[in-house]
Amino acid sequence: MKPLPLLDHKIPLTLGALALTLALIIVEYLNGGVITHHLLADDNLPGVSNWWGLVTVPLATYVVVTLLQKRQNKTTSHNDSNGILYRFFGALTLGIAMCILWAFGLVEIMQYLIVLPVVIALFRPVYLPECFLGFVYGMLYTFGGILPILIGLVLTILCFIAYKGIRGGILFLVSKI
Repeated sequence: MKPLPLLDHKIPLTLGALALTLALIIVEYLNGGVITHHLLADDNLPGVSNWWGLVTVPLATYVVVTLLQKRQNKTTSHNDSNGILYRFFGALTLGIAMCILWAFGLVEIMQYLIVLPVVIALFRPVYLPECFLGFVYGMLYTFGGILPILIGLVLTILCFIAYKGIRGGILFLVSKI
């Protein structure tokens, strides 16, 4: 399969991310003002305005597309194009599901769902950049442009540790037996 042609359009993708974020900011602004999210949903902790999403989301998009281009240029076989899309949409679905659970006040279920990527990471590489970006886009509407990136970075690190460390260690031990 050919490399994912969408990745050849880094600047339009980044501008698209900016347009999406700007549209969400405009909707918030026209419906009572741009939301400020407080860390850990505690008003006593510092707040982060969704205005920051105009910088962070396009920047994250640009960095992820750059990383994906480099990964596709390194490999001689480009069989990963479908995998990139599957991982992106899988993470997008997870982000949307978490936002729906948050919106309906089902935080107790959401706390179990957030562990799902780490469990999946014991079997599949879900620490990849496309998973991060899908997760961020999925949570963008509900949580703005900063919190999903922070949560996504923590999840990405945990998934990397689970896949490379725990899974890798288990496979190494099994190969020695």
